[in-house]
Amino acid sequence: MEQRPDHLDLSLHVPGLVELEPLVDDFVRRVLGVAGFGGGQAEELEAATRSAILLVEAELERAGEIAVPIELHVRIDAVSLELEVLERGRPLGAGALDAAGDDIPGRVRPAHVFDDVHWVQRGPEGSELHMRIARPHERIDVLAALEHRVDAVEAAADHAGLEPSTQTSAYRTRLFRPGDGLGVAERIYEAYGHSYPNPDLYYPDRVEALNRCGKLRSILCETSDGELVGHYALERPELGPIGEAGQAVVDHRHRGHGLMRPMREAVEQAGRDLGLLGIWSQPTARHPFSQRMNLGFGSVAQALCLGTTPGGTTLRGGVAGSDAHGEELRHSCFLYWHPLRDEEPIEVDVPDALVPWIERLYEARGRACTVREAGRPARSSRPVRSRFDRARRVGWVTTEHVGQDTIGGIRAAVEALRDAAGAEALFVDLPIEQAGTGSVASALLTDGLRFAGIGPRFRTTVGGAEDVLRLQMPVARFDEAGLAVEGELGRMIADAALAPR
Repeated sequence: MEQRPDHLDLSLHVPGLVELEPLVDDFVRRVLGVAGFGGGQAEELEAATRSAILLVEAELERAGEIAVPIELHVRIDAVSLELEVLERGRPLGAGALDAAGDDIPGRVRPAHVFDDVHWVQRGPEGSELHMRIARPHERIDVLAALEHRVDAVEAAADHAGLEPSTQTSAYRTRLFRPGDGLGVAERIYEAYGHSYPNPDLYYPDRVEALNRCGKLRSILCETSDGELVGHYALERPELGPIGEAGQAVVDHRHRGHGLMRPMREAVEQAGRDLGLLGIWSQPTARHPFSQRMNLGFGSVAQALCLGTTPGGTTLRGGVAGSDAHGEELRHSCFLYWHPLRDEEPIEVDVPDALVPWIERLYEARGRACTVREAGRPARSSRPVRSRFDRARRVGWVTTEHVGQDTIGGIRAAVEALRDAAGAEALFVDLPIEQAGTGSVASALLTDGLRFAGIGPRFRTTVGGAEDVLRLQMPVARFDEAGLAVEGELGRMIADAALAPR
């Protein structure tokens, strides 16, 4: 064992013999305990590590190599636990874990449990499987003690609070600086544990890199002595003309002072400085407080996206959706829009059944809208594109141009995301201004898709961005009974999204 001030290194070298499996299991179990993992998560990580070792051994046996020595190397630092499985047989690659070991009972795929799984080839030294997962931050222990005395609804309310207190002026907001990544990751851990669906925020180096390249512009709130207590971000993964405002958290010890408002104002100013058309956000439908927060900022509801978030995502361990049998149900999010410039009039092609709702949504945001007669799709179209978010288990289907073969491409993409990728929620975005969108959308609604609403400026064009008509297909069960809706417009959108098909 080698110990250094900033990390701990541990190693185990064993022949690949079945008799030594209990020794390996005991080593892994103790390592997880040292790193702070416990309960069901520790059991899952132990099973995934055992599966990885067994799968490596099974693959080597298929190649005729028996009892090849295996080395386990572990590094524990303040942020993460990394396990390395080094074998000295034939080189193995990325497909080995998926191709091998289907006959091993109780196998747990490491990629489903660890944050990152990849191979490193060491040439004559063999192949090295790296499995990395972020450690529970020590402040989670503080939160666990608080769960028993803090009501979950009150927690959500003061998390989203906007009203200042007599102490609010003692805090200040500022832009992200190099070195702030760890503080941001700590705030996310503290607020959500391991349940936040964007894994990038659990890695300080990723937070730093995203802020450097401009895909993330983090706004921080700190005390007078420089302690980082809040985070709110403007996110632009494609560096496009709009941004998403979100990833907003405040340290539980500093809630109740309306710190969200100055951070949000700084986010909006950052958008103006970048010349953006507007910013959008996704307040949860688990409770009304985040929606009220957006309404308080002057944002307007435009869609309700069903089942967007895994059921295990919780704020301070509360406000989780489950059925009578305790099954965790997926959560939904509203989609709000906040323009940063005046919006020009728009002509749209939508199904007749959706016209009243579409007109109401544009009226609410102050954008003049004309619904034209249904047009025919063009003869040719551009490819249908699909994207899958593994962490959230959500799929998106988009097309830049509607043509006669668009409906077939969308149907194929939806089927692939649902049946092959295992998407638990699906969304289809159509260019709302193009002729033929109404007929394609009508066919998809007949297929069983639901209306979601408008994706404001979600379609990037030459020199700007335009709206999309968003349809959806919730595949896994979502918490419909627990949907919380704020405002008359929000209720109208919810009624449309949940209308019988």
